[in-house]
Amino acid sequence: MTGASDGHSAAKVWGLLGAIASVLSILAWLGVSNPEELKELLDDPPSSPPPAVDIPGSGAAGVDDPEPEPDPSTPAPDPSEEAFQAVSVGDCLAVFDTGRGDGTIEWSAEVPPDPVSCASKQAVVQVTGTNTDCPTSYGKSFWSYRSGVSDNTTRLCLSRIFHADYCLLGRQSGDSISLGVMTAVPCRREPVPAAYNQIMHITGVYRAPAGATADNCRRVAGDQTRYWSWLVDDGAILLCTTIYQGS
Repeated sequence: MTGASDGHSAAKVWGLLGAIASVLSILAWLGVSNPEELKELLDDPPSSPPPAVDIPGSGAAGVDDPEPEPDPSTPAPDPSEEAFQAVSVGDCLAVFDTGRGDGTIEWSAEVPPDPVSCASKQAVVQVTGTNTDCPTSYGKSFWSYRSGVSDNTTRLCLSRIFHADYCLLGRQSGDSISLGVMTAVPCRREPVPAAYNQIMHITGVYRAPAGATADNCRRVAGDQTRYWSWLVDDGAILLCTTIYQGS
């Protein structure tokens, strides 16, 4: 019986020592090293809790939140629509009617290219309005695009810019020629689109005098050249042409 009592006493001693060790560890964590500091701690507890510890993935401050998922209901942008919407009134573009549209205009580009200087020979049309009713007098037209993404239509109103010595398409019937006023072609004899049968050479672009006719297109005294003329830009410009005879 003595051995059992001694073992029980030893266990109690070890348990007491373990409890003391735990208390000392807690006091050390609290920064208490002697009975006086413990008494102060009990008499005057800290006014604020210790700072929180950020745990990764908990959404605590300092931890980056994952990127939000894209809204599946938002459609992808339409690059063609963006190209049309980027055009401004006053811009000049190097685009023209190819003449292959079978009664309608077929533009030489699918979307508006970058603008060019309006004073350059590359400028073929000038944008006079956007998303509005466009005038359709001689030398004026429009270019529109309907987006399959947004279902919106963007419209550009265009006015033709004419340059002397350039060529465009015409259709001759007897002594009369109808002009593909928005067309542009190289000045050389070659097959033309089916809707036309002539290449017209621009000999002059003049401010139209009162009562202007093809007679005002003569370039020198006694000029016997056969001219075809049109009043464009709402009658302000006299456009003089001949049938191209070059090689």
